[in-house]
Amino acid sequence: MVMMGIEFTGSVPFSYVYLHGLIRDAEGRKMSKTLGNVIDPLDTIKDYGTDALRFTLSLGTAGQDLNLSIERLTSNKAFTNKLWNAGKFLLQNLPDKSDVSAWDVLLANKFDSEASLQKLPLPECWVVTGLHELIDKVSRSYDKFFFGDAAREIYDFFWGDFADWYIEASKTRLYHSSDKFAAATAQSVLVYVFENILKLLHPFMPFVTEELWQAFPYRKQALMVTPWPTTGLPKDLRSIKRFQNLQSLIRGIRNVRAEYSVEPAKRISASVVATADVLEYVSKEKQVLALLSKLDVQNVNFTESAPGDANQSVHIVADEGLEAYLPLADMVDVSEEVKRLSKRLSKMQSEYDALVARLNSPSFVEKAPEDIVRGVREKASEADEKISLTKNRLAFLQSTIST
Repeated sequence: MVMMGIEFTGSVPFSYVYLHGLIRDAEGRKMSKTLGNVIDPLDTIKDYGTDALRFTLSLGTAGQDLNLSIERLTSNKAFTNKLWNAGKFLLQNLPDKSDVSAWDVLLANKFDSEASLQKLPLPECWVVTGLHELIDKVSRSYDKFFFGDAAREIYDFFWGDFADWYIEASKTRLYHSSDKFAAATAQSVLVYVFENILKLLHPFMPFVTEELWQAFPYRKQALMVTPWPTTGLPKDLRSIKRFQNLQSLIRGIRNVRAEYSVEPAKRISASVVATADVLEYVSKEKQVLALLSKLDVQNVNFTESAPGDANQSVHIVADEGLEAYLPLADMVDVSEEVKRLSKRLSKMQSEYDALVARLNSPSFVEKAPEDIVRGVREKASEADEKISLTKNRLAFLQSTIST
């Protein structure tokens, strides 16, 4: 190929050769007509889409074979749908195409300077910093031909940070705020981050990214000829740590809600206890905290000391210097919860006793297959742990009734 290229074009046709592994079936077997396990890419494209197939193949580790399974394809089809739905959300929450001045402002905000980054509220500063880090990582991975690493980095940032956290946080600016400047800032950040995600994803998923790119107004050129994102953009590493603290607090509240089976639509109160410097930035994001944790925004209090009803509240430690107290009475009927847990504990104890009885039986331990015995031991250990947790929770609830 090199010799033919030089002969007919007068120049070397390529400088690099990328050696990739084999595409095997889901069980790791080489595809063959004899085994009947050949996967037709045209059938796969029909069922899952070209972009999902390309992205799945790109996620393999350099130099290693890739087991192509239905689960992988299904997962990446869901990723394509997630990307499409994120684009729809943006388009539904951006100015009308006829509002030229608003679009001029949105497209002019690039957040590529230290000053512009520092002016942003915490969630916006966090996601833009994450994007700038992503651009650097993905660019390095592309330069080294680590395509699998690049694909995973984009996947994790888009789904884990942008879609699951920032889009949800932005709804406080778009739907629950009368501050037009805050809403415009959120819109600018949404556009800035999303358009750069499309640029990074385009080599993997050219069709859906191009479609989304051209769906946005005032595009001067196609995505495939748009310049690659600039590397070395400013980052505010402090915002990453601060937003992680806020995430830990939100996750902690969500976990408590799930543990006590609080109705999804029910809004509860909370007291956030932290040091003065932590309270300064957490309290500014009261709306985000309330929306993502399903709190009653009117009954979210910020203080440097524990509330008076702390002994009747569930205590959450989100991070060093950041805690929360959730009043039990807001979440459950304590008396009914005690009855429910007592019945549950009785049932769990019976199941545990039955497992212990099997393990204490010499005939079972000696005659049953080793993997069966090991499985029963693991179940008994898990049951014992659950019983201990339930007893502690029951004792806590009973103590609040006494109080």
